[in-house]
Formats: sequence, structure tokens, C-alpha cells
Amino acid sequence: MSTAEKTANDGAEAAAVVAATTAVEGNVTRTAATDDVVMDDSKKEEVKSDGNDGTTEVNNANGNDAANVASKVEVGDDKPKVDKNDTTTTTTNTNGTERPFDHTSRKVVVHNVLKYIHAKGIAKLTTSWLESHNANPANPKLEITKTKKPPKDNWVKITLADESMVNVFIELINTGGEGGEAMVNGRGKPLFAKRADEMFTKEANDRDDRDGRDGKRGRDDRDNNGGRDDKNKRFKQEITILSNDEVRDKITPLWRMPYEEQLDTKAREMVNKCAKKIVKEIKGKFRILEREAKRGQRKSFPKLYDWVDQKRSIEMEQPVPSPQTYEYRNKCEYTVGYRLIAQEAEKNQVENVVEKKTEGDVVEEGGDETGDVAMKEEDGDVKAEVATDGIKVEETTVGKDAEKTEDGDVKVEGVKVEEVKVEEATTEPTQPTNYKKVPAAGFLAQGWAGGVYPPHTLQNMPSWSCSIADIFNDFLPTSAVPPYDTKAHRGVWRTVTLRCSLRTRECMVIVLHAPAKGGAGALGDGSDDYTNVFEGEKKRLVELLTEGVIPVTKREFPEGHVDNAKLSEESDEGIKVTSIFFQEYEGLSQPAPDHPVQHAYGKKSLEEKLGKCTFQISPGAFFQTNTRGAEVLYNIVLDRIKEVTTNPEQTLLLDVCCGTGTIGLTCLKEGVVGRLVGVDISKPAIEDAKINAEKNGYTEKDDKTTKFIASPAEKVLPDTMKGLPRNVPIVAVVDPARDGLHGVVIRTLRANEKIQRLVYVSCNPTATLVRDAAMLCSPPTKKYPGRPFKPTKAQPVDMFPLTKHCEMVMTFDRMSEEEYEKYHGKEDKS
Repeated sequence: MSTAEKTANDGAEAAAVVAATTAVEGNVTRTAATDDVVMDDSKKEEVKSDGNDGTTEVNNANGNDAANVASKVEVGDDKPKVDKNDTTTTTTNTNGTERPFDHTSRKVVVHNVLKYIHAKGIAKLTTSWLESHNANPANPKLEITKTKKPPKDNWVKITLADESMVNVFIELINTGGEGGEAMVNGRGKPLFAKRADEMFTKEANDRDDRDGRDGKRGRDDRDNNGGRDDKNKRFKQEITILSNDEVRDKITPLWRMPYEEQLDTKAREMVNKCAKKIVKEIKGKFRILEREAKRGQRKSFPKLYDWVDQKRSIEMEQPVPSPQTYEYRNKCEYTVGYRLIAQEAEKNQVENVVEKKTEGDVVEEGGDETGDVAMKEEDGDVKAEVATDGIKVEETTVGKDAEKTEDGDVKVEGVKVEEVKVEEATTEPTQPTNYKKVPAAGFLAQGWAGGVYPPHTLQNMPSWSCSIADIFNDFLPTSAVPPYDTKAHRGVWRTVTLRCSLRTRECMVIVLHAPAKGGAGALGDGSDDYTNVFEGEKKRLVELLTEGVIPVTKREFPEGHVDNAKLSEESDEGIKVTSIFFQEYEGLSQPAPDHPVQHAYGKKSLEEKLGKCTFQISPGAFFQTNTRGAEVLYNIVLDRIKEVTTNPEQTLLLDVCCGTGTIGLTCLKEGVVGRLVGVDISKPAIEDAKINAEKNGYTEKDDKTTKFIASPAEKVLPDTMKGLPRNVPIVAVVDPARDGLHGVVIRTLRANEKIQRLVYVSCNPTATLVRDAAMLCSPPTKKYPGRPFKPTKAQPVDMFPLTKHCEMVMTFDRMSEEEYEKYHGKEDKS
């Protein structure tokens, strides 16, 4: 047989194999074209299974590359499903790895198509490309099997039926237009086509170049697990032990600044992230109304309010400083976990590498697995440098006594030690790799894996709380009950909450714990059951906490710290733990404020004095964490209410999210309002508010001066507003949690136009206040009817020195009817 005939036969065999794509089932080969089962022992085939996508690759081992076929089989069916149109052989990536079932050689990318075009438009477009070409019998027939166009991109990927059609199709797009020019899109712009595999090669080369520049990587740069090497870095965070300054940076990030600079920083934050964002949100509401009007969804839309379009729409005052900069907190919460303590290095680390003896002795040959010995020659002598953790040791020996072995290593025998020099390492010390975990209570400065840190270095933490933390840190390592693991949800001890009044010298301790039988992740084999010892441990803890006056602890403060925790009105009497509660909680997060507690010792509440009032605080009730700062805050609220109360005795204060009634009762005591209605979601707080009213001379049953309701405000506020007496001026104060106000509350406040002034006290001014203010001040809609409010004063109050947080008192006044008609006419306010 001639060479030409042999080549033709080989090509025919290869084409036949490609046309009848094979699927292998064990040792039986089933042809897709005839579905006949044939046994072929003459050809040795190697079957490769790809575990990732369930495909099978059949490679002929006799060296005939043309017969190497990759066929895709769907796993799970009794019969393998083979794509009869798939004639693509296995191709190779630019890095040498095989890419089975790749149709890149049959793909073309056409650029400059219209960016926004739907699937039917793509089908119509591709049909128009081929219509005139295929109509001419002299032209080779073109067939498109698949198209793909990403949304908002101006290119489309075309898959042709055969690789031989690729160059013809590219020529058609690039020269098939009028006068031999390129075809054009719907806007007359020229199209441009190129092979997809050229793009693949170019992108791969670009990735290789980028790896050396900015670290961006592609598919072929993934690790063996199929993901990027750096994808799981956050799960493999290197554990380090933070210094005192680093702990301060994490929890009190402004501690390095002078206090005046802290206030300036917060002032800029309030302008940029509160006032400006509110205006931006309101303008966005106007744009929405304008779009709805253009679509016919609204009859008309108002023009932008003048106050919104001013250069300074909201005048932001300078933050009011806290009377107390350091140790100001009256409430502290500590997490029970494990403190990481670095293990001490071996004292004889150097001796493990080179055995040192007295002068005149012989240095023994050999080393240690833990240290590397490097030999270097200086002035005829050989020095052995032993690298250890933080220590550099030089062993000086006589030059002629040092000889090299066949491997090039230095062998030292019979050498007298003349000098042993120990000096500090020139490199910076590295973090220790061995840690000892000790149960402790403190702050999670770098997540659970980084361990807890004691509060002693933090300047905003009072000394009494650090002393109680010391008691817990003495108790926990010796306790038979382990801390709670927030990842595995096993263990018992969870958190410690401390409340204290320096004015009444009372202290409350609340210990949150999982059930003694084990947390939510308990194994169920009894290994997590501490029922037998838990009651005894609780009793021992109570005894430790109530031995006497809370001791004074030693603390480490940075330079410049001023101890201004001692106030003139405070007693010199020591602080004692006056009440202890245990709170069992099986959930995964945190319990609700009204979650039940178990009283274990002393009083059932804490007493605090604020301004002219005395308040009772129960374990689940909210109370401001900065007592002296709260007095400043409430004085600002009083001033805002006084400005609009011409007849205080007849004015009613609606206190939403009232807590223990501190703001409302303070307003009553100061005589700025005559009646008070308070609403709060926390039942313990409302019970405290009722008791506090009686403590301060207001009995709800007698004169109806005060009324407190325990319920979510959104559920009771609409009915509460309907039950209020008519012709009574109403001023509203809202002091919500960080989540802000519910939409129903905002709708109720807007709809009741008897409320002419609203004072919003926000602990989250850069987020939820922005959202709520926009809804209060935007034009009326069906969901939020009534004349809108507008912000008239914004006063930040620094309740949290050394941190980035700041309290905000924002005053909203109702838009007058005249001003409302200027923008909306006399239409209904809905």
C-alpha cells in the first residue's frame, strides 16, 4: 500500500471513530451511530474517569492520535447519553493541562453587537448573517449550533457545527458587508469577528503577566481543591497575641487622639455620614415620585423642598463632650472563652543544638533537629552560628580542627571552646507558635479564635469591672464546667454582664449560661452533661463574688491617662455585689430582653440616681451606659421640648421606646410636660418604669399622670394615639435601639398631625436615623400620609469617648399648612 493510500485510510478511520462517538461500559464498547455492542480485544484502550464532572475519556493506546476521542456521559442513567454532534477532540490549555470536551476551536466571538438585545433578537440577527451566504450554492454551507450573549455586553459567542466553518464565518462577518467592508449592527457600526481560541490564549497570557504585577489570577491558577489559593485566608487567619496598645486599637480606636481631636472627628462623621446622607435619601424619594408620575402612576409630583436644596440643609452642631472621658461605663459585658498564653521557650535551647562545656572540654559532634548550625570561616577560624528563637550563638573554633566531609558539611572534632557569645537577634521577634488556652472572661478583640483579653488596659472600663473580671478569671480555670464554644455550641459559661452605680454603690452581676446538660451542639453521649456539678459551681461563684468589698485591681494605662472616674458626689464607701442572677439560654445568639432570669443572691434590682430622679433597673431593662453623659443628653431633650410647650401642664409627652421611663419622668420632674405615655417592647423595663413613677411621686392609679405600655410600639401606637384626648398638644420623643423605628410607628407619627415636634434620640445616627429621617421628611404617600416633618436642629452628644460611636439628638418640626400648600396645593395629604 502506498504512503498516500495509507494516509487516506488512517484519515478515514479517524473520521469514522469521530462520527461514531464511543461510550465505554466496562469492557463493552457501544457505538453511538449503530448502538451495536462490539468486543474489541485487539485494541488496548485506557479509560480515564474525571471525578469532577462524571465524564469519561477514552484514549487509544496504540499511538494513533487521530482516534483519541473524548465523549461526555451523563452519570445516573442506565444508558449513557452521548452528544452525537460533538466531534471535538481533547484540547490542551496553554499551561499543558488537558481540557476535555472543549469546543473552543469551533467558536467565534463577534464584537460590537448591540448591548441590549434579547434572545429572539440574537436568533434573528444570526439568521440574517447566514441568509445570503447560504443562499448561494457556490458558498460552503454555514451552520450555527449555539449562541451566547452576556447581558449588558456588546459581544456574542457563536458555536459553529464544524471547525472548517470558522474561517469562512469570520471572513463573512469581517468582509461580507457592502463594498467588501465589515457587516454592521443595527446602528451602522461595523462588526468584528475573531476566533475564540485566540481570545483564550490572549487571556491566559494576560493572566501570566498579571501574576507578576497585581496578583490577579485565573481559572488555571486555582489550587488542587478547585478554589483560589487565597480564598480561604480568612479561615486560616494566623493567631497572634495582641499587645495592650493593639487591644486598645481594636476596641477603643480613638484612644491615641486628644479628646478635642476625637470630637472633631465625630463632628465630620456626623456631617458626612448622617446629615448629607439624609438629604441624599430625601432627594431619592423625590426622584421616585417623579418617575411614578411620568409612568402615570401618580397624578403629579411636588417640586423639591427649598430646605432640601439648600447648601446646608441640616445644620449640624459641634458634639457636646462627655463630662467623663475615662472609666465612664456603668455597664460592661464580657465574653467567657479562652485566653491564649504563649508557652515559654526551653531554657536550654542552645544546649540542644551544641553541647557547651567548660573551657578545656571538647565540644561534641552533632546537633539537634530544632536548630540549624551554619559554619563560616573568618581569619582562619570557623564559627558555628546556631539559630535559635530570638538568640544568636557563635561558637569559635580553631581553624585547622574544622574539616569538611564529602557532602560539604563541616565536621568539628576535638575542638576547645574559646568563646561563647550570646547576643540578641537582629531580626524582629516572631509570634510564638505554641499557646496555652486558659478559661477567662474578657473581650474578643480579634474573634473567637484569637481568644479573650482582659479589660484592664481599656481606658473606658471602670476599675470595679476589672476587679470582678479578676474574680471570674480566678474562678473559671478551676471550674469543672467549661466555657461555651460559640462555633461548636458546646460548653456552659457564656457571658457576664455587670451593672454598677457609683452613686448608690450597688453592683449587679448577670451570668448567661447554656443548659447544664449541654449546649445546642452537645454530643448526646453524656460527655457534655455537667448537671451533677453545675449547682455546686454556681454556689462557689456566688461565694467568691460576695466575700466583701470589690478589691482594687492593678491596671496598665497608657501615658497621659487621667483618672477622672472619682466624682465629688460619690461616696468613698467601697462597692459590693448586691445582686446576682443566672440566665439559662439554649439559643445560638443572644436572649431577648425579657428572657427569664434566676435570682441567686441579694436585691432583685439596681438603684441609680440621675438628675432629680431615682430609678430602679432590672436585669433586662435598658439604661444609658454613661450616667453623667445621660444627664447631658436629657438636658438637651428638655431644652427641645421647652421650646414648644407654651402650656406645660396641658402638654402630653409621647415617649416611644421609653425603657425604664428615664426621659419621660425627667421631663415630668422638671415640669416641661404635664402628662406622660410611654411604650416599650421590654416587659421588665415597663415594670421598672411603673415602679420608677411611684418612686418619683407619680402614681398611675391616682391621677393618670403616667401610663406605660409593654408592647412593640408598632402594635399599640395606632390605638394609643386614637385614645389620647383631643385638643391636647403632643410632643413625641423616640429613643429606639440600633434597629431604628418600625415603619408602622413612622406612619402613625406622620399621620397624627397633633404632633408638631418630634425629638429623635439615636444611637445609630449614620444608618437607621438616616433611613427614618428620610421617611419622616419625604412627601406624603399612601403608605406614609400626613404633612412631612423637617429637621431643624441636630446635636451630637459624645456618650462614648475613645470610640467612634456618638449619640444624636435630632429635632423634627411639622411642615406648616401654608408651606405644605406651596408645594402640594390643597390636595389630600395622602
